[in-house]
Amino acid sequence: MNETREMMRYVPTTCPYCGVGCGLNLVVNNGKVVGVEPYKRTPVNEGKLCPKGISCWEFVHSPDR
Repeated sequence: MNETREMMRYVPTTCPYCGVGCGLNLVVNNGKVVGVEPYKRTPVNEGKLCPKGISCWEFVHSPDR
């Protein structure tokens, strides 16, 4: 279990869906994006994400990509 925690990291980025530019953190585990969390320090989205922003990480692994 400790190995998993050591391999998990958060990568700050900007949501790609609209022009607002909400800040988010991609959750990366063992080199693979496994989730997203709002970046709480950005004044743009104040620690919140819309439904598109919450699911934006899923298209990274889509077979239709």
